[in-house]
Amino acid sequence: MRISHFLAGTAVGAALLLGGAVAAPAQAATAPTDSRSASAAAAATWQWTGEYFSAESACWARESYFMAASNVYDYNCVRNGGLWGGKVLAD
Repeated sequence: MRISHFLAGTAVGAALLLGGAVAAPAQAATAPTDSRSASAAAAATWQWTGEYFSAESACWARESYFMAASNVYDYNCVRNGGLWGGKVLAD
């Protein structure tokens, strides 16, 4: 009886030890998130750029200009009446 309790205790101890050893690297492997970009993106809203184009391709040609701004997270072209308007997701 004592031997089976000893083996059972050793197996449980080994499982706990291995479980702890596996969990530590997994937690260390997760990269920390940038708190500024995460909170800023959460506070961002869609806003019209104020530019309107007769062709959708001209609207999309302005995407790189707006995406270069540090507070812009996305760009989209939306049909607005007979024109295409640019919208940015920005804070």
